[in-house]
Amino acid sequence: MTRWNIARIFYLGIEGAFREIELDAGKVNVIAGASGTGKSAVIKTLDYCLGSSSCELPVYVRRHCVAVGVKWVRGADELISCRLVPPVGQRSSDHMYVTTGRGLSVPRLVEQFEGRTNVEAAKTRLEEAFGIGDVGQPDSTVPGRESRDRATVRHVTPYVFVTKEVIDSETVLLHGLDDRRKAGHIIATLPYFLGVVTESTAADERRLRQARKALDIEVARENARRSNESLVKQRMRILLTEASQIGLAAAPFEQADEFELLAMLRSAMSSDAKAMQYPSEGELDALHERRQSVLSELNQTKRRHRAMMTAAQESLSYQDAVAKQHDKLHIAEHLNLLEVPSTCPICQSDTTAGASAALALKRSLETIRAEASEVGRIRPQLDASVSMLAERIQTLSSQLRELDARIASALSQIQEGRRLTDLAQAQAYFRGKASFFLETLDDQLLRPGKDLSALREEIAELETRLDNDSRRVRLQRAEADVSRFASEAFADLPKVEPCVDAELQFSSRVPQVSIVEPGPGGAILSMADLGSDQNWLAVHVALAFGFQRFFEKEQRPVPGLLVLDQLSRPYFPNKGEEEKAVVVGSVEDDDPEAGADRAGRDVIAISEGDEDFQAMRQHIDFLFSQVEARKGLQVLLLEHAYFKDDPRYVAATKARWTRASGEALIPKHWKRRPNSR
Repeated sequence: MTRWNIARIFYLGIEGAFREIELDAGKVNVIAGASGTGKSAVIKTLDYCLGSSSCELPVYVRRHCVAVGVKWVRGADELISCRLVPPVGQRSSDHMYVTTGRGLSVPRLVEQFEGRTNVEAAKTRLEEAFGIGDVGQPDSTVPGRESRDRATVRHVTPYVFVTKEVIDSETVLLHGLDDRRKAGHIIATLPYFLGVVTESTAADERRLRQARKALDIEVARENARRSNESLVKQRMRILLTEASQIGLAAAPFEQADEFELLAMLRSAMSSDAKAMQYPSEGELDALHERRQSVLSELNQTKRRHRAMMTAAQESLSYQDAVAKQHDKLHIAEHLNLLEVPSTCPICQSDTTAGASAALALKRSLETIRAEASEVGRIRPQLDASVSMLAERIQTLSSQLRELDARIASALSQIQEGRRLTDLAQAQAYFRGKASFFLETLDDQLLRPGKDLSALREEIAELETRLDNDSRRVRLQRAEADVSRFASEAFADLPKVEPCVDAELQFSSRVPQVSIVEPGPGGAILSMADLGSDQNWLAVHVALAFGFQRFFEKEQRPVPGLLVLDQLSRPYFPNKGEEEKAVVVGSVEDDDPEAGADRAGRDVIAISEGDEDFQAMRQHIDFLFSQVEARKGLQVLLLEHAYFKDDPRYVAATKARWTRASGEALIPKHWKRRPNSR
């Protein structure tokens, strides 16, 4: 056996109380019992001993148990994982006990626990034992911060547990996907468990996503900075123009950058007053004329740009047409049709018909070649003209915005000049505006842009290292294998229309399962379309066994264990507190458990002719056949129904609890913990 199975599940109470459930590796194991006897707590026990962050054991268990543990086996290798049970009101225990080796004995007292460590270190030891992660590679994750797509022992539970929330659900495909805190991690690590990526390549993919996101953010910031920088330059030019008009500074020159404009503005703040200069009507008219000229040129340039774009598009279409004609006429050269003799090959009489046709073909070829050459010569010129005109449009638009701002400033100054008759008052007013501008100026706008070359080089290196095409092919192959294995299992399970003769198609992206009806006219159905608990049960069971078969074939680090919580749920649905144990088989057969409750308090007998009995029998036969066919696969069935006439089922039953017998996961005679409320 090369896969991990469970040998024992044990519970420790006070005063030496001890309960142990022994399971057979590589076989079907059954725990049968009525509602309230603790069957579902077995899954929560396994989950807690796999490093769960919270203890979800029922209150009764937490009040009567001080510790729980699980013994795993893989051939001669053994692993024991134990954990203290926190009192009611406390979320979890901060420590675990993990021991690996051979010939390990199950501890019956807490004092006998070995390998005490914190939960994170214990999960690491479990991952090493199961083979999860890149063996020998250093862990690049930050301590205390688990990466979203780093596979851990917590991520094997969706492929091991088929809980009551999942087993016949139309919305939840795998255990944990109904919890949005866990769903993202499960989906992110699914490619690792499918063998599509390794932990190192997953880390590279994660870093590539982070680098691309960081680059997008930095590029957006730089674009915003440049946009604000343009506005700052425009505002400083307007202020310096105002300063020159009231005699505090010279007019700014066109090519000045931000630092030169800022120096001129600061100089204007400390300059002595020169002659008062208000914008004249002539200057305002000149600005309007210049604006009209720029606007006219801008409109003309836009029309030329549209015409040039049209010409370029028509040139491209014409070039395609000429190329097609040339390809057709080129056949004549290929077939040597241009060298046609002047005599008839049959009657040997002189004729010019062939020569004339060949000459016409030759002239057409020459014409087409000349036109193709001319189009090839003109196209780059057209493209260059389109780019040049687009740049000119941008330049003229910027000039037009600046002229509008200068006209608005001139009009504002004329109005201000009428109010500010005193030069000192005008200069003081300007200094107030300039001072406010300098105080509110963001220093980040005056710094050079961030160098993104290193980030771009890292992205290029990661893209070179990662082969997305190969990853996509491997993922499609894995999905196809899981779909095929699940479909083969689906064919052996009881179901009703529209699932009869249908196949399953698994997709890991969501993840989801589609049901493919047979034939060319068959529909592709979703889980919501099935409309039957029996169909949903068959899909979940088939997918679980499909995953396990794939993990066995690809030798993936997932234990060879499936824990199924009540296959009979669609056939004998829960009825709350009135739920009874179901005994299937001949009523006349002698069954001590059923006999204790023949009055009907705790047991319902189902005859073999019942349709639900036949469907459940088919499920049970499926379990035993699958375990027999798969190497190292162990099934633990937590079941409400008991097949007393099936010797395989009876032999596989490791515990059977009914209310009448008083038997349960935690015996009623166990004393309550003194520190539990």
